[in-house]
Amino acid sequence: MASLSLRRATAALTLLGLALASPVPALADPTGPPPSAGDVAASRQAAESVADRVGRIEAQLAAAGARSDRLAAEVGRAVEDYNGARVRLAEARHQAAEAQRRAREAGTAVDSSRETLGRFAAAAYRAGGDVGGLSAFLAADGPRDLISRAAALQAVGTSRRHALDDLRSAQVHAGLLREQARRLVVAQERATRRVAQARAAAESRLTAHRQAVAEIAVQRESLVRELAAARNTTVRLERARQDDLERRRAKAARRAAEARALEAARAAEAQRQAEAARAAEVARAAEADAARRADEQRRADEQRRADEQRQAEERRRADEARQADEQRRADEQRREQERQSSGGGATSPPTPAPAPAPSTPPAGSSSGTASGAERAIDYARAQLGKPYRWGADGPDSFDCSGLTMRAWQQGGVGLPHYSVAQYEGTTKVPLTEIRPGDLVFFASDPGNHRTIYHVALYVGDGQMIEAPYTGQDVRVSSIWRGSLFGATRP
Repeated sequence: MASLSLRRATAALTLLGLALASPVPALADPTGPPPSAGDVAASRQAAESVADRVGRIEAQLAAAGARSDRLAAEVGRAVEDYNGARVRLAEARHQAAEAQRRAREAGTAVDSSRETLGRFAAAAYRAGGDVGGLSAFLAADGPRDLISRAAALQAVGTSRRHALDDLRSAQVHAGLLREQARRLVVAQERATRRVAQARAAAESRLTAHRQAVAEIAVQRESLVRELAAARNTTVRLERARQDDLERRRAKAARRAAEARALEAARAAEAQRQAEAARAAEVARAAEADAARRADEQRRADEQRRADEQRQAEERRRADEARQADEQRRADEQRREQERQSSGGGATSPPTPAPAPAPSTPPAGSSSGTASGAERAIDYARAQLGKPYRWGADGPDSFDCSGLTMRAWQQGGVGLPHYSVAQYEGTTKVPLTEIRPGDLVFFASDPGNHRTIYHVALYVGDGQMIEAPYTGQDVRVSSIWRGSLFGATRP
């Protein structure tokens, strides 16, 4: 019933369009009555109705295109979730295998400790159960033999205690490692289930996307035909017109992405300059502080040297005064002795003057390379035309992260088969500074890298090599899309 009403409305609009498209014959007859106000109003209302209908159809076409893009992004995200689950599963398997190996080694250590302790038990049994070693004391031949036997029994007892401690420690360690291995095996099983769930989700998304694409194609064709009827044009002309509109929308999206990239680059540059200014200010302050401390140290050293020179001069003068005083006393004593000698009295030999005391001595005063990027691009170019297949990493088909992984593998860099992990494990670069060989990423949320659903290899001039989505082959495309998230350098 709805389709019948639509056909009737389309036919009516077609007739109206034909009538509106050929008004000259109706006005060519001068003998006919002039159009009334009602005729003019009806004609204007019909034209407005057609224009309104055309606007709604074009809005529906635009919405259909946007829905197709959104569904493609959802499929890409589901595929990359599957790739991420596989990467985590591989890691879980490695950890579980390593934990099991350590647990086996710990079990071997327990067996070795048990064997050592068993040898002590066997030796005690052969000795008649004399664990305490009392017979050794009873059978000792003299004090010296008794001391020797006691030392030997003490050594045996110490070794036995050590063996028992080693066994207990080995058992505890082995128990901990067995529990760790058990937990990691459980984690591996969970990771296996998550891979299966992610695979099922990707397949479901892919099936829904295929159905939606087919429905959108039918809807688009129907809307184009309806639009042609409303405009009184041909379907071919309207189809070409819609293709042109889509190209214009893509161009507008590219310009918007370029503008966002430029704005982000300007913001990053402003932040870099602000950080550089802060760093320069801190450096200047540190330099001024160092100069101040150096000046204070210089003045302190000069003051210290001046004090030392003054003290040395004072000591020199004191020494000279002491020597002069001693020389004066010696001269007086010599003159006194000479007077006594000239008086005829017996004289004693003169007392030698003491040697002058010695004076105090004065105080003394280069990840990936450019050649690796070339090899990565050469590899990616060699894959052009090969089909997209989700989860594939060559050699006959690829998905997006599988292609970039294999390309950079040829360039000497190992990347995981997961776009989010590739973004996290590589160096971020501004979109204004990207160069051939860099990775470009696309996300559904521009503020959250966890929503990355697509990655490609940049080749220069705003172009990239990508494995796009199911039904398309590896190709060269423009990087400028509305979902462009960022770029990194392996």
